[in-house]
Amino acid sequence: MNLNALERIYNSYKIFKETYRFVKKTNLYERIDVLNESKDTVEDLFIVEIFACLERFLRNSLIYCIELEKCNFEKERILNHLEYIRIEDLLDSLKKIIDSNTVGFIKQIKSYRDWIAHGRNPKKPPSVRKVDFEKSFEAIKSIMQVLESGL
Repeated sequence: MNLNALERIYNSYKIFKETYRFVKKTNLYERIDVLNESKDTVEDLFIVEIFACLERFLRNSLIYCIELEKCNFEKERILNHLEYIRIEDLLDSLKKIIDSNTVGFIKQIKSYRDWIAHGRNPKKPPSVRKVDFEKSFEAIKSIMQVLESGL
């Protein structure tokens, strides 16, 4: 995954938003309550998508770094366990190069993504009520840009 993948997700999101506005404006769908609920569900799935993009990007960046031997680790050991490293730990490792507020916001996105991806358990709500897609996209994009420019 790279910035191009993130941009494709964003472009799909924009098309979805335009389609939603058109359908709502032209009254093509009679049940506005169902339309709005569907909109919320689809927007949440876009959050899942961009977070998955970031997660894969972080792991691929680490693989790239290790393969170039920019990191002084036992290469095979790290590569064999890379998929099991908690995303929170990867995010924390970025605090030297990424603003800690941005990392904190990304962790909120992750909490919300977890809640969506694991069935929206009403007994275990996320730490934030709703995550804004546009703000999430910009935060994730900024991290990816910083990492991509440093590799």
